[in-house]
Order: sequence, then structure tokens, then C-alpha cells
Amino acid sequence: MLKPGDYVRFIHAREEGRIIRAFGPNEWEIETTDGFRIPVMASEIVKVASPESTVVIEHEAYNRKVTGRQLAVIPFNDQAFDLYLVNDHHSTCLYSLYETIKTTGASKGITHGTLNPFTVANLYRLSWQQLQEEVQGIIQLCFYEPSPEIVSSPLEYRFKITGLQVLRSSQPIPLSDKKGYLLSLDQQATAKKESKDTFPPASPEITTLNLTAAQDEVDLHIEKLIPEHSTLNAAEMLRLQLDTFEKHLDLAIAHGRSEIIFIHGIGNGILKSELHKRLGRNKQVASFSDAKKEKFGYGATLVSLK
Repeated sequence: MLKPGDYVRFIHAREEGRIIRAFGPNEWEIETTDGFRIPVMASEIVKVASPESTVVIEHEAYNRKVTGRQLAVIPFNDQAFDLYLVNDHHSTCLYSLYETIKTTGASKGITHGTLNPFTVANLYRLSWQQLQEEVQGIIQLCFYEPSPEIVSSPLEYRFKITGLQVLRSSQPIPLSDKKGYLLSLDQQATAKKESKDTFPPASPEITTLNLTAAQDEVDLHIEKLIPEHSTLNAAEMLRLQLDTFEKHLDLAIAHGRSEIIFIHGIGNGILKSELHKRLGRNKQVASFSDAKKEKFGYGATLVSLK
């Protein structure tokens, strides 16, 4: 199945490129290797291995000091920049990338996939205009090793990248001969863990999922999620509430729960509306309705899972 970010080859022409976005159910916008963007029918392309995703197979790669997982921004030309995920590690990495819409705080899925050990993947192309306005997003990572000494927890990182940061940086990119802006995801997670008790942030950047517990009821009122929320704007509060909803819904599904209740309150109805939109699109949801009106009024939703 094709998706944005896939590298493809034209069946009836000597062209290759990367899928940028969907025009419809059977048509994609492709950016070719020479930088042109053209609409192409799905029947005219086939997914192939990207020349920019290269596994380092030399024995020395497994003995040298690894640098971990990183996001990198590398110039394509003076108006376009590529966002890469670097997996300079022994473990396989499963990733999901989301763009954060600054005006609403909502998240939009960009791409997802699996990254083998010592592999670099081109995730997304950014324009200079996007970087000037600040790129915000979320990347989620899960890790697999056949015989790990310690099982790594899933990682979620919220990032912000500006044009100024990219212009000022020219760091060597691991597993590549290129230079650009580099953001270490492992170091960010370690710093977060070490400073958690001393410097609790108003809006967490790194969170790990507790895969051992799934709750029957989840209260999404902002004061229940983060005691000090006065510094957050409405979009940031909504994003935190929706992220919490998604995580607890995933946990309930993973644990085989038959139902879960989300307490969202009445308010202006935006949170409830967003929850119902996402529930309606989730194939693991059998149905949803107002939960126990005598207990919650119209301020909670009961979700029945398949």
C-alpha cells in the first residue's frame, strides 16, 4: 500500500521520486529526482527501495560507538530541505511522524515505517517558508532487538525546528556524507528523565507509554492531566487532551478491553467533537455513546471496542 514518503519508480518512464501527498484515492503527487512535482495515477508507479535509505552492513558498524536515534534536516537546495530519521543503533526502530497544526494544535499523520539498524530514512520534504514559520511535529518510536539487555520503552518526542536553527548548523550526519541540522532524540529523552523531579515542564516533550495498565475511566479535564496549566494556550491544552485520549484508547485495545469511558466535560463541545471524529475513524471501535447520564450527564463518552 502506497503512502506519503514512499520512494517510487514510474512503470512506463525512466523516472523515480518520492510521494508527497494524495490527490485522491488513486492519484498521488510525486516529486521526481530532478525536483519537479507532478500528479501520477497509482497504477503508473511502483514502490522501490529508496537510494537514501542505506543499511550499513560492515562488521565495524556493530563494534564502533553508536550515536543513537536522531532527526536531521539536510538542504536539498536553497528552497527545500529534507527531514531524515537516523537510526544509528543496533535495534530496529518503528516510527510514526505527525505534523502539528499551530493554529489548532491538531496533529496530522505524515508517514510511518520501519527502520533497520544503522539506517537513514528520508521522511519528509520541508520548504524554506515552512522553516521560516517554524515546523512543529511529533515523532513516536518503538524499538526491537532479538536479545536486548534492557527492553527500551517507546518514545514520543515533540519537536520544533526553525529556519535559523537549520542555517546556523552544519553538523556531520551519522551514516551519511552530508551535513545539516541534527537533533538527538536519545539525548533529549535522557535529559528529560534526569530533570523530571527537579524541573517539571508545563508541557512534556518526552513521554513514555505505560504498557502495563489500562484504565476503565480516563478523565481528560486539563487540571487532571497537568496541575500547572496556566501557561498553556487553548490549542496546547487540546493537543495534550487528545494525545492522552489516543494513548489510553490504544492501551485499552492492546489489553483487549471491551469498553472504556472518557470524561471530557461539556464546555464548548470542541473536545467531545474531536473525540467523536477520531472514534468514528478507528476500525477497532465498535460503537460509542454518552456514558451513564445519571453519573456524567453529557460530559462523558462510553467506547465499546471490538
